[in-house]
Amino acid sequence: MAADILDVTRDTVTVVSADTGLFPEGIGTIGSRIAVRAGSSVHIAATRVREKAIKTAAEMMEAAEADLVLEDGRVRVAGTDRSLALGEIALSLAGFVGARVPAGQEPGLAATGYFDGPSMAFANGTNVCEVEVDVATGAIKILRYVVAHDCGRMINPMLVDGQIRGGVVHGLSNALFERMVYGADGQPLTMNYAEYLLAAATEMPNIEIEHIECPSPINPIGVKGAGEGGTIPAIACVISAVEDALAPFGVVVNDYPLTPARVVEMVLNRIWL
Repeated sequence: MAADILDVTRDTVTVVSADTGLFPEGIGTIGSRIAVRAGSSVHIAATRVREKAIKTAAEMMEAAEADLVLEDGRVRVAGTDRSLALGEIALSLAGFVGARVPAGQEPGLAATGYFDGPSMAFANGTNVCEVEVDVATGAIKILRYVVAHDCGRMINPMLVDGQIRGGVVHGLSNALFERMVYGADGQPLTMNYAEYLLAAATEMPNIEIEHIECPSPINPIGVKGAGEGGTIPAIACVISAVEDALAPFGVVVNDYPLTPARVVEMVLNRIWL
């Protein structure tokens, strides 16, 4: 984002993260808030640097700000070969003996941006799936799974796609496999991944995703969270599909995970009634 605003290559941007000594205002990577908060902060800071660079270059080249463009890391007088690199502008703002900082400017080509939005930018999502249930063995097979979601403007579509797929897998794993089991004395019996089951690639269907971009009006970059649209609906989606498949038996699902043993038990209980 900084590279786009300053029109420089991404390899010229250094990112320092997860350092509370440098960023004391951060309160954690929670609630799908990072793209909204950190992304908007980057946008604000980079925009301020861009504006300052153009304003400073206008004085240095004795040109009108309206006639300047920022391209390839250089502020250029449009339609001419007169230009200054961002590094040259930064040097002039650093100040040194015998030279003044350009009039009306504070030293340094730097800016701090902090965005604290008025409310959360909520994402939207709908999950739909088709399942097949073997009532004799309790096995559940997901035949088709479709997600339509809106996380606002997608900064990196490939990462958003992976985020949604990962969220769906997490939700399906909750619905079909994951359960903490405790003994009569309250001691946990699911102590490792041999006992606490997780979904593997062999259990996952092909996930069809429809990305919808409706920019949020409450932050400057129009983003929303991308972490919830896949995860939150997935459990209810799968359980509702299984309940629908077992409707001829009058089964009502009120807990999960839906292990094969649990499915057979629910069917037999209704048959025996």
